[in-house]
Amino acid sequence: MHVADSKVSGRIGSFLRPACAGRPVILWARTLLAGHVLITAVSISLGWWLVPVLTSLVPLYGSWLFFLCNNTQHVGLQDNVPDFRLCCRTFTVNPLVGFIYWHMNYHTEHHMYAAVPCYNLGALHRAIRHELPPTPHGLRATWREIAKILKIQNTQPGYQHIARLPQTTSSSVHA
Repeated sequence: MHVADSKVSGRIGSFLRPACAGRPVILWARTLLAGHVLITAVSISLGWWLVPVLTSLVPLYGSWLFFLCNNTQHVGLQDNVPDFRLCCRTFTVNPLVGFIYWHMNYHTEHHMYAAVPCYNLGALHRAIRHELPPTPHGLRATWREIAKILKIQNTQPGYQHIARLPQTTSSSVHA
């Protein structure tokens, strides 16, 4: 709303100004605002109250889930390592949360095999889970694991968690 009203100063303005000219950003914000107003007006006039709830109001009720899921992906794990199993985190959730989050809870698999569509990441996880670190189930277990890492990082700022990888034998390694 601030950008659509040409109020791109302060914290928002300092973020936007270096990356782009102000006018195109303001026009884009106004276009988005007009689109959401149009969706809401047409939907309400047709009695389709669920349409604006599912399109325009998502940031109001969905941002908490995005925060809880998205901030788990790399926090506390190693930086600058070639093995995605050490710098990404996979966790399992119920099917509804997985669907809403586009199955990105399978984040390690997403990085290892970026061409796999999101709806196939669960099957990929089941196929390669024997090669992955232990996978916590649910957001509570995942955040408990992260809290332990962050507690260590409070006293040892350079600490990076090294995930426990399964032992591989020569017969399980493919050429």
